[in-house]
Amino acid sequence: MPSAIETGALLDRARTDLARPDASPHELRSALAQVVPAVEMLLAEVSTLSGQLAQARTCPVTGLPTRAAWTARAREIVAAGPAAALLFDLDGFKPVNDRFGHDVGDAVLAAVGSRLAAWAAAEGAEAGRLGGDEFAVILPDTPDLPARVTRLHAALTRPVRHEGLRLEVGASIGTARTVDTDPGPAGTHSALLSALLKNADTAMYRAKGRGRRGRRLARLLPLSTRRLADVLTFRKAA
Repeated sequence: MPSAIETGALLDRARTDLARPDASPHELRSALAQVVPAVEMLLAEVSTLSGQLAQARTCPVTGLPTRAAWTARAREIVAAGPAAALLFDLDGFKPVNDRFGHDVGDAVLAAVGSRLAAWAAAEGAEAGRLGGDEFAVILPDTPDLPARVTRLHAALTRPVRHEGLRLEVGASIGTARTVDTDPGPAGTHSALLSALLKNADTAMYRAKGRGRRGRRLARLLPLSTRRLADVLTFRKAA
C-alpha cells in the first residue's frame, strides 16, 4: 500500500495532468489508474479507524458511551440550558461478582446498561458508563425530575435472570441540578459540568449512607418449585 506521502504525490500529479489543456487521454488514464487504488485503500483505512474509534468510545459490556464520549455530550447538554446530572453505582454488585465470577458480573452490567439506555431514550437523557459499576446520566432539567429518577431506580433494581440465577442489586443515585450549582470563577460549561458532577457524587454518597443502614442479607430463593442452591438475592436489611 502506498504511503501517505506517495499517495499525496500521485494526487498532485493527477491534479496537474487534469489541469493541463494538452494532456492526452492516455496520460489522464494512466494518472487515474495509479490514484484510484491508492484512494480506495485510504478510504478503507479511514473506515477501519472510524470503527475502532467508535468501539473505543463505546463500552463493550453495556453498549453505553465511555467516560470520554459521555463527557463530550454532557458538555453540550449543559451548554444548551438547565440540566441535571445523575451519578449512581450498584449496591451489592461486588458480592455478585466475587461469588459467581466476572461473566455473571458482566451479565448484570449488561442488563443494567440495556435498562439505562432504554430509560435514557424515553427521557431524552444521555447515559454513560464511567467505569466499574459506576454510571452517569445528563438530561435537561424538568420539574418532574424526582419522578423520572424514581422510574430509573425501579428499572435498575429489577432482578436480573442469567443462566438459572436470579440476581438483585441496588442502586444509590445522586442528583444535582445546574440551577443549584456554582461553576466557580472559571464560569465555563466545562467548569459547570465538573461542579455538577461533584455535587451529584456528594448526593450519591448521602443516598448510599442512608441506604446502607443495617447489614446486607444474602439468601437463597427458588425460581420454581425446585429449590436452586445457586440463586442469590441481595437485599438491604430494613
